[in-house]
Parts: sequence; structure tokens; C-alpha cells
Amino acid sequence: MSLTRTVAFSTVGVEVGVKSLLFVGMLLLSGCGSAIPMDGEAADGERFIGSLTARGRDYGPIDMRNSSGIECNGIWQLDSQKSGSASFTCTDGRTGTAELSLGDAPAGTMKGMLGGKPFAGTFERSPL
Repeated sequence: MSLTRTVAFSTVGVEVGVKSLLFVGMLLLSGCGSAIPMDGEAADGERFIGSLTARGRDYGPIDMRNSSGIECNGIWQLDSQKSGSASFTCTDGRTGTAELSLGDAPAGTMKGMLGGKPFAGTFERSPL
């Protein structure tokens, strides 16, 4: 009789353990997205490389860095006409905004301002 109780208790423990693992897995995956490579350049020649991370088909974080180690992070979004915007803040205090356009071209374009200087770039099409 105690063997039956031990087995029943063990089964409940395994079930609870599996549910816990599934919950943790779902939490980890909820932060995942597809990285879309991008690059850009300010009017003074300062170059950035990074990515737009797709959270769904049309929005997510933007992360980029220059060769000096300055990082810029923010958000981007596209509307149903495949145009949109990005806004970001850099670790040196500069801020930037850009208009995004995807259209039918193989790559999208970014045009805007970074720290008061014109900024332009491109990004690949989302794999989604």
C-alpha cells in the first residue's frame, strides 16, 4: 500500500515539474523574435550596425552600435502600408528618429535624424 502512495506522489511531483518547465519555457520564448540586420550612417560619416527585432510582423526593439562602442536602443513599427517609424536613444545621450519604408524593394530604408544630424540606413526584409 505504501508503494502505491509513493508512486502516486511521485507522479504528481513529475506532473508539477513538467508544468513548471513548460511555464519557464513559455516565458523565455515570449522574449524571442527574429533579428533583422540593419546598418546606418549619420551625415558626418559615423556608421552603425545592428538589428530590428521583429515581435510579430510589424514592431519591436531596435539595437545598433558604432565602432566606438556607442549603443542606441529604441523601438520601431511598420503599418499595413509597410511604412513606419523608429525612435531611439544612445548611450552618449543623443536621440534619434527615422521614417521607415519597406515597399517592394529587397531592403527597407531608414531616413531621419540622429543627434541633430541627418541619418540614413537600410534594413533587410523580415523573415516573417
